[in-house]
Amino acid sequence: MSTTSKLLGVVLCGGESRRMGRDKGLLETAGRPWALRMGDKLISQGLPVVYSINKTQVAAYSAVLPGEEFVIDEDGCEGPMDGLLSVHHRYPGAHLLVVACDMQDLDATTINQLIAAWREGSAEAYAYLIDDHLQPFCAIYTTFSPASSLHALLKKSVSLHILKGDAAAFRNYNGL
Repeated sequence: MSTTSKLLGVVLCGGESRRMGRDKGLLETAGRPWALRMGDKLISQGLPVVYSINKTQVAAYSAVLPGEEFVIDEDGCEGPMDGLLSVHHRYPGAHLLVVACDMQDLDATTINQLIAAWREGSAEAYAYLIDDHLQPFCAIYTTFSPASSLHALLKKSVSLHILKGDAAAFRNYNGL
């Protein structure tokens, strides 16, 4: 059985926001940046949280989120995988609960169900299946290797615990 002390919350903010045209993690709702709103959701579950950003975002995120823990992409590969690998390299013993900064409708019930499955299970990854699509950016990757987990998850060749959830919680805001 796992313990939450080995579970680290990761908010993925390192995207280029090409479709949005602006950095999604810095967009605000009710005066709070999206990245912090997602971090708050994980912190409310008792998790430590880090924010995965790319090199071009350091100044902007440091100004908005002073004192927060950033993990800067190491440029080992492209896309969200770079963020996952960079966090894994910094925290090699942690299981990673990964959420995208633009999943603003993700709720406590959905996060709680994911954590509960992880606590009780022995899978290598835990993810939701919504409308026949796996949700790799509201998932838990175990210490076995987030990189392998993500690729294997998408190919469905990993020891995977699949959860069913409310599709509304997984709305992704990619454009205005």
